[in-house]
Amino acid sequence: MQPQALPPAQVTALLEGAGIPQARSASVAALDEVPGAFAGLGTTPIVLKAGGLLHKTDAGGVVLGLRSIAAVTDSAEDMVARLGEGAFPLVMQQQVRGLEILVGARRDPQLGAAVVVGLGGVATEVHNDVVTTMASLNRDEARAALRRLRAWPLLDGFRGESRRDVDALVDTIVAVSELVESDPGIVELDLNPVMVGHEGEGVTVVDARIIRTEEPPLVERARYDLDRMLRPQHVVVVGVSDDPHKVGARLFRYLDDHGFPGRLDAVHPSGGEVRGRKRYASLAEVEGSPDLVCVTVPGRFVLDVARQAVEKKAGGVIVHSSDFAEVGEEGRAAQEELARILREGGVPLAGPNDMGVVAPFRKLTASISGGLEEKIAPGGVALLSSSGALGSCLGTRLMGERIGLSYWIHAGNEADLVIADYLEWLAGDEETKSIALLLEDIKDGPRFIAAGRRMAAAGKPMFAYNMVRSDRGRAAALSHTGAMVGSFAVREAVVRAAGMVSVPSLRVLEDAVALAAQEPLPAGDRLVAVTFSGGACSIIADEGEVAGIELPELSEATREAVRPHVPSYAAVRNPLDCSYQMITQPEAFERLLLALTERGEYDALLLQFTTNADPYAAKLAEKVVEMREKLGIPLYVSRYGGDQLAPRALAAYREAGVHVLDAPDRATLAIAAVMAGARALRAHGGGDR
Repeated sequence: MQPQALPPAQVTALLEGAGIPQARSASVAALDEVPGAFAGLGTTPIVLKAGGLLHKTDAGGVVLGLRSIAAVTDSAEDMVARLGEGAFPLVMQQQVRGLEILVGARRDPQLGAAVVVGLGGVATEVHNDVVTTMASLNRDEARAALRRLRAWPLLDGFRGESRRDVDALVDTIVAVSELVESDPGIVELDLNPVMVGHEGEGVTVVDARIIRTEEPPLVERARYDLDRMLRPQHVVVVGVSDDPHKVGARLFRYLDDHGFPGRLDAVHPSGGEVRGRKRYASLAEVEGSPDLVCVTVPGRFVLDVARQAVEKKAGGVIVHSSDFAEVGEEGRAAQEELARILREGGVPLAGPNDMGVVAPFRKLTASISGGLEEKIAPGGVALLSSSGALGSCLGTRLMGERIGLSYWIHAGNEADLVIADYLEWLAGDEETKSIALLLEDIKDGPRFIAAGRRMAAAGKPMFAYNMVRSDRGRAAALSHTGAMVGSFAVREAVVRAAGMVSVPSLRVLEDAVALAAQEPLPAGDRLVAVTFSGGACSIIADEGEVAGIELPELSEATREAVRPHVPSYAAVRNPLDCSYQMITQPEAFERLLLALTERGEYDALLLQFTTNADPYAAKLAEKVVEMREKLGIPLYVSRYGGDQLAPRALAAYREAGVHVLDAPDRATLAIAAVMAGARALRAHGGGDR
């Protein structure tokens, strides 16, 4: 059954039950009812609306300032003559003044209920000033959403205007959140406009639309214990042929060469041996109950292997094989059957079309990624990815940068297990200290949010790059809220609600997790930057303002402490251009940094080098590495110049585990992400990392 817009009387009743203030109104189903309804309102002026139309103003279905029965009757007759019977029911409503704000909600079957606030009125889509958050919202979260609007100054009092009744607006936002949480049938709710009076005058809803469905809510997904699957002692690879270039043989080789310490078995109909190990003719012939079964056979054989995995009571199955939902309806049907077989058998399924799982601490390389041809490096970052290829790129870069990974998990087609399930499990993994996510989609938003908040409470920062940002091809919206809120906006809201930082690019994602892995998180947002370029100072200042970094000016005491260590012509400010000549004076540079930071006025320090060259660059690098332990705040290094000029300096940083950034804009965005990550942890009680 398609979602339906509720009649105005039902909308009014629902809002009244939720305690949401509405303009006094009456609706009529025929013209001869107009005079009596007008008299019953007992207020003027009134607004006449064509209640049967969606976008009333566009169609000429709104008339303002009516003060008499004659004026209302004439306007009603004219409206019906122009718009036809579709104008009914006609709505007469008390005319209210105030600042026009949109408050709405939209329910996504996978992600949950999103609450929207923004600048309202007929030009809502033109203003495009909306903030999307996830229900349920408390008063503090509702107020924080309003503060993120570009229109916030209009609410807070602008150029002598008295402040609007923000408290009453917050009450309305919270009430909308509670209403959509309590009624899972609400698909969209649109209050536009909500007229916000001056402080103490309250708010009034003057137009409302609610779209409902009678379809039952989605059944809660199964929960699995993933310990056996992700910490396996017995792995079976099904589809290990004699051709070393086939994915099954390659995956088996990776497990063998990287030294998987548990039991490792191969399966192929030809039987015999492979790499000196017995090769079984079928999974059914393997003794015992394997913890993890990796399936690499052609798609048409996968269902048989799944049935055998259920019979063996396997701990989990990764289907690397393709030809499922990604190829069309026939493949989708096969994928659904695969998921049904394993789900009913109580065996978790990763994939299909799945690159696999890598756990360097456990020497587990159950993956078909070509990135496993080299050594794997353990570390504290867990990488969860919707994209196999991009996940492989980022995973190998993080390991190559000596950051290292605790887990690297590709979600595949997510026929059963989804990223939220892995995130939930990783929240309890002691080796995982932070999370990087590459997201094309989010399934099971409520579980994703709950797992993220557990991560945040445990002091583990999370950084997510939300791909697929456009909503091209989305069906026409049924309301202003639907028009304003696409799937990307809701996914961004889910990410924020989970305590994660949404980053703008792959580069910022890589930098943020690297910095969070190698330096303690900053205790606040105050950054001091030291550069050797006036232009770099300008870029850092500009990018910092946009990204939400504070660059406080030096106190007078710090300014006086710094002056003896910089040339007389240097402008002693933040960011600080300390002049190029200091590149050759490591000891003086150390004294400068101590003078800047010893009073505790800053939470992090950025050093932005330019084209410094060895041998001076190497000596300065040694001093910077030494200083990391002395300063008591995170020290970030950025160098924008040819690597060939300073190979020794870069080697010194690499050996010390310093992630070197390059351009000042890149450095500032990366630090902004890390500071946002620390802020998110503090908000969720996990700020003592």
